[in-house]
Amino acid sequence: MPRVSTFPQSPPLDDVTLDIDTSAEYAIVVSMYEVYNDRIFDLLAAPTSTKNPQKRRALLFKPTEQSPDRKVVAGLRKVICSTLDEALLVLETGLHERRVAGTGSNAASSRSHGFFCLDVKKRRRPANHAAGVSGPWSSSTLTIVDLAGSERARTAKTAGATLAEAGKINESLMYLGQCMQMQSDNARNSLVPGGVEKMVPFRQCKLTELLFSNSFSSHGAMQKAPQKAIMIVTADPLGDFNATSQILRYSALAREVTVPRIPSVTSTFLSGAMTPHGKNASGRTTPSATQEDLEQALTQLARLQEELEVTQVLLEEETFRRQEAEASWQRAESRIEEVEAEIREELVEEMEAQLQLEQRRWRAARDVEMDAQDEHVDRKLDLLTQQMSIYEDETAEQENDRREEFINSPTKTSQQDMTISSQQAASRDSVSAFALKYTELEDENAVLKAELAGIEREREQMRSPSKKLRVLKPSRRWIGSAGMSLEDV
Repeated sequence: MPRVSTFPQSPPLDDVTLDIDTSAEYAIVVSMYEVYNDRIFDLLAAPTSTKNPQKRRALLFKPTEQSPDRKVVAGLRKVICSTLDEALLVLETGLHERRVAGTGSNAASSRSHGFFCLDVKKRRRPANHAAGVSGPWSSSTLTIVDLAGSERARTAKTAGATLAEAGKINESLMYLGQCMQMQSDNARNSLVPGGVEKMVPFRQCKLTELLFSNSFSSHGAMQKAPQKAIMIVTADPLGDFNATSQILRYSALAREVTVPRIPSVTSTFLSGAMTPHGKNASGRTTPSATQEDLEQALTQLARLQEELEVTQVLLEEETFRRQEAEASWQRAESRIEEVEAEIREELVEEMEAQLQLEQRRWRAARDVEMDAQDEHVDRKLDLLTQQMSIYEDETAEQENDRREEFINSPTKTSQQDMTISSQQAASRDSVSAFALKYTELEDENAVLKAELAGIEREREQMRSPSKKLRVLKPSRRWIGSAGMSLEDV
């Protein structure tokens, strides 16, 4: 088992001496427990189940038969220590069983509030050892509480069970601050004439109940003085500002807290002796049944009043939380509507830009295709016109002269006449064929121009770029009416 190495070494305690009553005997009883997830667990007790060592039994904080005047943790395992080493061994055992976990802020972060109780018991030795009758035990208790520090999930990077533990720790510390604030307010109100002191709601969690239950006297527990408390604050001057300021705020509240004083036993006896007794007084020192019923009723009334005040505080907190949640919900709805409107506007602008881009792209593609078609048709027409030429017949006048001479001259033979006639007929046929071919090409050119004009008109009338254009594509093998193709030209 690891030894505790964080005990202070200064100032030294070797030279500290205490006066001891030699006529009495003493006993040192040590116990240790923790408040984990708002439940009390004994750190010195063995696990209740051998199959599941992690399962522990929660303890109750209540009055018992041995201590009816104040609340104690019932069922604690207490160890009697005779030396300092034995007490340190008990402390080490409890620290080993205490819940710790690693977080982003601390490698060994406490997940519970630790309580180390030291009971010093004393009783008188019998005057006659042979009789062997000792006096009753009287005790004083010193409890050292190690509070777990508050955590922020963003800084500590907790999740799951560790996050739930941090939530319980922060909640208990918040209730502790509220109780200290209310005690500070009551201390100030007590100085004002007619000031009303409010009930401190210390039953909100186990931590505040353990710390403050025995600090306020009740109607049935007037014979013992309330317990006293001292807060020791340690702060890092170079640490986080928010954490350090919160610690200092708590310490400032603790300085203003005053525990209400109760009348001492002597003053109570004196006041009772000075009170005149009635004629019909029975002389009994114990109250009657009616007085007991009245005290019980007053105790019950005080308890109900305290519970009512606690319920009112809880109701105010829940009402405030509900109002905050409703306001946050309304803000979230407004923000959602704004984000939705912004997203819709962005989508509309994006679609319009995409539509304009597509229109420009389709128009550019259509213009390129139309230019290519026009260029293709012009190239074909150039080819046709380059292969065609018109020739003038220079021998036509000579043939006409010969014909006239033949008609006027009767000496020509019929054979010569037939030769001239055949030559003239062949020449006329050739000229007629070329003239017919030229006429057909001109007609075809006119038809193509008309189709191009129609395509231009259709292009100007188009409104949507998504419509496909039916472009007139010339056939690879064009055949005219005279039976001639482009390949023959």
